[in-house]
Amino acid sequence: AVAGGEAPEKPAEVRNKAQHHSHPRARAIVWNVKTSMKKLNLVCKLVRKAHVDAALLQLSLQPRKPARFIRKLIHEAKYNAAVQGMDPERLLVDEVRIGRATYLKRLEIKARGKTGMRRKPYCNIFVFVREIQPTDEFVQHSLKRKRPRWKRDIAEMKAGLRAQYAAQSKEQSRDRKQALGGTSVD
Repeated sequence: AVAGGEAPEKPAEVRNKAQHHSHPRARAIVWNVKTSMKKLNLVCKLVRKAHVDAALLQLSLQPRKPARFIRKLIHEAKYNAAVQGMDPERLLVDEVRIGRATYLKRLEIKARGKTGMRRKPYCNIFVFVREIQPTDEFVQHSLKRKRPRWKRDIAEMKAGLRAQYAAQSKEQSRDRKQALGGTSVD
């Protein structure tokens, strides 16, 4: 307690305020896009933290269907940023967030008179753009999925075994030549 019976003032608590939300952002949202989250996320990886014009160029060359939706959204977010007074030439795709929407459930007819449910997925997409800050770093992404670590380890082990086997077979053939009376040229 403070003298005079007054309680000390507490600073105002700010909840759910991430650091990168401290500057103005423009957004565009589309609901119920007919695609799965896995397919959509592969395209979203290409444009996250990219310059808006570079992202639009990348998406225009992308043959995947979800690229069309994201390209339209980035155009819309760029327009919204211009309306808010941001410079359209200095925009960065700050965040591309995707979320599940509802599923359409359809009947799937199977063998022997059985049936199942087929789920047709829908997604929601949120795109946020902001002006480029001096501290921003640009990251290059690719659509190629990384192999899991254990598969890479197995591939490296197999390559090592192949090299070892090739060296052994070369050594055995040299020994056979010497046993037959020929001289080795190695």
